[in-house]
Amino acid sequence: MTKSRTKILLVTAAVLLVGIAGFEVSSLAERNTSSKDLRAIENLHQQDVAATVAGDPKALAELWSDDAVRLEPGPAEVGKKLITMHDAETMAAHSEMRILTYAPEIQDVKIVDGWAFEWGYFNSSYRESRDAPIKSFRGKLLRVLEKQRDGSWKFARVMWNLAEEK
Repeated sequence: MTKSRTKILLVTAAVLLVGIAGFEVSSLAERNTSSKDLRAIENLHQQDVAATVAGDPKALAELWSDDAVRLEPGPAEVGKKLITMHDAETMAAHSEMRILTYAPEIQDVKIVDGWAFEWGYFNSSYRESRDAPIKSFRGKLLRVLEKQRDGSWKFARVMWNLAEEK
């Protein structure tokens, strides 16, 4: 083999190795970012459950982005301020009501450019007053989450309604 041919083969091999290594590093970084994001999203889910069961309006308010939209039975609620106000009004109007359980079952999460899209179901039980019977229901949900500058996630769009009875 000539010197020039050996040099070309070495350069080609080096370029291929750098390309493969670069792909592996970017692929690894992508996987690490996704697993970091998934952990942060799971943290939001845990905060959501804790705040909902506690009936804590301040903790519930912290789950929303400022321009959030909530679509549930009734009129659309646009903006964190309105969502928080409606939560406070509902809690005041039903001060004896207690949410006993709230268990989301997220079926799928897709993360794209600082946004996450998830859908699933949830089961919930509650009592309207201390002596009232326990009632329960199942809902289905679709949520859009927005990544925050600190790496945490907040709800940007949430839609839910009752799931069909089987």
